[in-house]
Amino acid sequence: MKVLIIIPNDALGGAEQYLKMVASYFKEATVDIYFITAYDTKLWDDIKNNTNQHFCSTSNKFLGVLKFLSLSQKQKKEYDYVFTSHIYINALVGILLKLKILKTKKFIARESTSIFLRYKGLKLFLYKLAYKIGYKKIDLLICQTELMKNQLIQHFKSIEKKTKIVTIPNPLNFEYLLNERAKEGVNLPFEFIVSAGRFIPEKGLDLLIKAFYYVKISYPNLKLILLGDGELKADLVAQIKSLSLDNDIILPGHVNNVLSYFKSAKLCVVSSRIEGFPNVLLQMMSQNNNVVSTTCAGGIDKIEGIYLSKPNDAESLKIAIEKALSTSNSTSNRSKFDNYLSDRDIDKFIKKIIAIT
Repeated sequence: MKVLIIIPNDALGGAEQYLKMVASYFKEATVDIYFITAYDTKLWDDIKNNTNQHFCSTSNKFLGVLKFLSLSQKQKKEYDYVFTSHIYINALVGILLKLKILKTKKFIARESTSIFLRYKGLKLFLYKLAYKIGYKKIDLLICQTELMKNQLIQHFKSIEKKTKIVTIPNPLNFEYLLNERAKEGVNLPFEFIVSAGRFIPEKGLDLLIKAFYYVKISYPNLKLILLGDGELKADLVAQIKSLSLDNDIILPGHVNNVLSYFKSAKLCVVSSRIEGFPNVLLQMMSQNNNVVSTTCAGGIDKIEGIYLSKPNDAESLKIAIEKALSTSNSTSNRSKFDNYLSDRDIDKFIKKIIAIT
């Protein structure tokens, strides 16, 4: 079996984590992975099966696409499956299939976000154009939630005539997460709550910092750790300084193992304004019994044991955090979380896809 995976870069956001799990699943297949650009993160080095990783460019996306086209033409392979998970990459592959530059038996694409809820103006126009031009050759389009699927069909009604659309919740490697939970977490000399993600407006880290400022009144010894990096780092640092929280909020940057922080935290928090579905929430649930999340995506309000907050509301987030911190015994959440997570295992996910296609 031959599998092709095409990814914008080698970072490990939610969409990239999904594609890495797909690559790891096909242990007996030959898997070609093309990174259009690369940060040289080394985060894909642990895939053990027969993968061929191609880094097309260090920074320029246009040059990366050209190199991908050149490399794929030289190999002239026909694939059994092509997997993608970013709208522009989905559209690019659709165009290449239409032009017969790429060949595959099945093209499996995944929506990475709810664009009609997230974007406006020129960016939304360009995404709509990508749908119209490139989505006709998709054999199966996976939406992470019913909300994502419904908003897509509502705003782009003709897509159902061109593409088979299904809702399948995000997968995870349940066995791996269980093994990680059995290991030691980070050993820090203070109690902390933790969040993780790119420093972009959608993640709502500014709201979390504001909420934490008021939480500190009741929990003066508590620290906040924000794992990640991004375009808003300078703004977040300025906000932290303005609230005199320099000694209370820690920004370690990217870390290789966020799970070790999740398991050692007093509380894990997802503060996002909007998401397709936050994979980090599933990771937090796998390691910690105490989790707060905004209702930033469809289905979060249905997860038993999660402390819920309204999105884009610092006061609501503060209340949810304080409620979670005041809970004396959250061990009952362990079985609830594990039952929920086991239903999302990558093995079940791929079997669903194969059955549908």
